[in-house]
Amino acid sequence: MTTTLRTRLLMAAPLLAVAFLAAYDPSENGPTLCPFALATGTACPGCGMTRAFGYLARGDLFTALRYHPLVLLIAIQGVAGWGWFALRSRRDLKPIPSRLTSAILVGTAISLIVVWMLRLWAGGLPPV
Repeated sequence: MTTTLRTRLLMAAPLLAVAFLAAYDPSENGPTLCPFALATGTACPGCGMTRAFGYLARGDLFTALRYHPLVLLIAIQGVAGWGWFALRSRRDLKPIPSRLTSAILVGTAISLIVVWMLRLWAGGLPPV
């Protein structure tokens, strides 16, 4: 696969994912695919995120936040990463420093775990 084709496919993938999520109507009765939820019977820190993105793609912010309160944070990070990749593929930009990338990833992981613990304590986890 040529570099140009690979870059084009990587640029198109998020757009195709958003189009799929906008067209797909997730239901509460759908199958559970999360290994953590299947093994424990409890939603994981990321459970509800796919449904949240589906509602966000259709413009239903309230329902998206109900399924996962961090959906906007993850969406902003995804758009920023996609934009950075686009700029890097067109220009000679330096990569994001690994310390910054690590800090963002660790911060996001901590946020997911804290929100999960609060939702677990309050009884607000999505259905499994």
